[in-house]
Amino acid sequence: MADVHPEGTALFPIGARDKLALRLQNAVNGFVDGPREAVENADRILEEAIADLTHTLTERRNALRTTWQSHAAEVPPGEPGTPAATPETPPAGDTEQLRLALQDYRETAERLLRL
Repeated sequence: MADVHPEGTALFPIGARDKLALRLQNAVNGFVDGPREAVENADRILEEAIADLTHTLTERRNALRTTWQSHAAEVPPGEPGTPAATPETPPAGDTEQLRLALQDYRETAERLLRL
């Protein structure tokens, strides 16, 4: 299956995905000779895949959150020449950063929903 996302943006890194797929195929191929062992291997592979995906998504969320939260903290309220910001109307420079953050959140969530 071809990955439409560059290596750096994949929810599941291509190399790790390929290794797990190979291990799963080996488990399936070993079913005839050792059915219980094959199923136990498949269970471990799924457990690792879930853990890896969870770790990747947590890191992605933390990176997204840090980007927009740290940027918002850099813009002092009532800075001369800027209108006062309220929760509904952030400073003009901050709005663009928030728009980009929302775009990244949406893209990540949509990729997750396509799994």
